[in-house]
Amino acid sequence: MLPWMVYAALVTVFLSMAALLGEYAAKQRQRATRGAWLTAMILSLLLPLTIAFASIRVPVIFHAVMPATTLALRGATSIPIPAGMLAWDAMAQHASTAHTLDSAVAGIWLTLSVLLLGIFAITTASLHRQKRHWKEGSLCNATVLFSPNVGPAVVGIFQPHIVVPTWLARTPDAQQLHVIAHESSHLRARDPQLLALAMALVVLMPWNVMLWWQFHRLRRAVEVDCDARVLRGGGDLHEYCETLIEVGQYRSTTIGVAAGMSESVSFLEQRIKLMLLKPKKWARAWAVGLACLSLGVVAVAAQVTPPDANQKSAEKAVTLSPGVLDGYAGYYKVSDLSVITITRNADHLVLRMNGQVALKGPVDLYPRNNREFFVPSMNASVDFLQNVEGVTKALVGSIEGHVAVRANRVDEAVATHINKALANRIADQKPFPGSEKALQLLLSDPEDIKGLSPELAQIRKEQKPDRQKYLDRLGPVQSYKFGGVTDFGWDRYVVERRNGAETVYLLVDGNGSIVSAYRHPVSG
Repeated sequence: MLPWMVYAALVTVFLSMAALLGEYAAKQRQRATRGAWLTAMILSLLLPLTIAFASIRVPVIFHAVMPATTLALRGATSIPIPAGMLAWDAMAQHASTAHTLDSAVAGIWLTLSVLLLGIFAITTASLHRQKRHWKEGSLCNATVLFSPNVGPAVVGIFQPHIVVPTWLARTPDAQQLHVIAHESSHLRARDPQLLALAMALVVLMPWNVMLWWQFHRLRRAVEVDCDARVLRGGGDLHEYCETLIEVGQYRSTTIGVAAGMSESVSFLEQRIKLMLLKPKKWARAWAVGLACLSLGVVAVAAQVTPPDANQKSAEKAVTLSPGVLDGYAGYYKVSDLSVITITRNADHLVLRMNGQVALKGPVDLYPRNNREFFVPSMNASVDFLQNVEGVTKALVGSIEGHVAVRANRVDEAVATHINKALANRIADQKPFPGSEKALQLLLSDPEDIKGLSPELAQIRKEQKPDRQKYLDRLGPVQSYKFGGVTDFGWDRYVVERRNGAETVYLLVDGNGSIVSAYRHPVSG
């Protein structure tokens, strides 16, 4: 889900640029601008969904006997998103799996949407309570509601009404006339319904910051367009501007997304400047050019390639009975300081392993068959080994086709002893016996496998070209110091090299051999 959200946000950025260009084009010809922003908001929701998930049937015109083919719209795009923007695998490995991460993101998304709906409902209820105390009256031959501190504005969606503050009745007739003309124009243009639709779009995608910005620009465009309609209807320019200034001097109560005459002082200044602006030479040419550029940016947005939602979820899990899954639940010893705990969660297993630097948090395992399980979003699997009686005795975890861990099954007492040993080691903060000698062996980058576990020796052999580049970049060792015991029970050393520093993590057995090691450069 996160890659798709990145894609949707990027599309929204392009559509925001297109709407901004469209607005400038409309202003050159003194035309309405709200349509550009409403269109951008609608496309910001529909375009990412349509391009990412929709398909169309393409008829074969010249071969009547051939059936129509199905074309996925994402296959017609040509602008791939940089891979770095969609690289969530590393995050998934640390925060659990992409499946768990997607569930969390979906929960946050839903929470934000419900929260916005709740705020909107509370605001609407509060407005209805206030309306009970407003008095209906007439102003400039229009039916209005008089309020102590709300308005001028149009409130309501299905049955909108003009609400004005009581002080407006004491202003000159010309100002009253322009206020009523402004709010009546909002009613005729159905601006309350338009803003409600726009707010609904924001509720559907509340995390999209650029969609909020589009909504902000739409609200302003609604007021600018209303000003233009009032002046086209015969309103006096100078008197209307004076009315805006007079209304802007009063502080009205905020009433959500209602269309209203009163806005911030800075925006009132912008509206007045736009009304006083005279058409420039070559305005038509500028408008055509900007409109074409706007359409070009929309085309770019439509050509952005969405992430392939099916790529990582192509493998489907089989269904195993709860009894079969429960047969794999238990404890598996990795080392004297590390144990794997397997539990069942509905239709799949959950793996938790302590004492390992490379794995933090639970990992969901889904059945590929009766004994083999896979990890969504990772090229990883876990095989459970059974004896002739069908009793599970061990597991083997593999990543990218290479064995990463072998663990024999143990009882709860052994697992508790391992966890206590890990807790004591973390509390003591003392290095393994032979840890410094093991570090010196690792830093010497030996060709010989003596002093290394077979798994580590194999990994070092496969990583030799990359490791050599890494070491050449950092330069020779100058010093090192023990940095303590990590929360996963490994020794940590900070190694100073000529061109930088690195952190080395070591897991050493009772014989002083290196079981596993992990290193990375120190940033900064």
